[in-house]
Amino acid sequence: MESWRWTYSGIYTEDFISNWIRENYSKTRLLQQIAMAQLRKDAFFLGAFDSSKLVGFIHFRVSGSTAELLRLYLKPDYTRSKIGSKLLEEAERLMDRSGVTECILYVHSSNNIGVSFYQKKGFFCKGNEGDDLIMVKKYRNQK
Repeated sequence: MESWRWTYSGIYTEDFISNWIRENYSKTRLLQQIAMAQLRKDAFFLGAFDSSKLVGFIHFRVSGSTAELLRLYLKPDYTRSKIGSKLLEEAERLMDRSGVTECILYVHSSNNIGVSFYQKKGFFCKGNEGDDLIMVKKYRNQK
């Protein structure tokens, strides 16, 4: 997956990245995760397309009043194009409809683009777990 490789190329070794992509981002694996999300009805995948080409996606899970943002990736040529913002906005709209009052995510502390993006979107650092920052955003749900 081009976006994962681009995001983590200065953080992890090429071997690690290749193995991670092979194990976690194969077409079969992603289709299994999407099917499981549809069955359980607690997880969502949203895609962004340029014509018919997938250029980004967001994946999140809802449990009670808490959502966990699991993945938000864009093809490198589409970063800073507001597509990530639009994906997050749509995800937050769905979270609101589900009664979510808090969203949590884990982002590698060296993923400066990701950390900066989430901070601009209202997430704050709550702590860390290993190399990851734990970031949280609170919502005032109107329901």
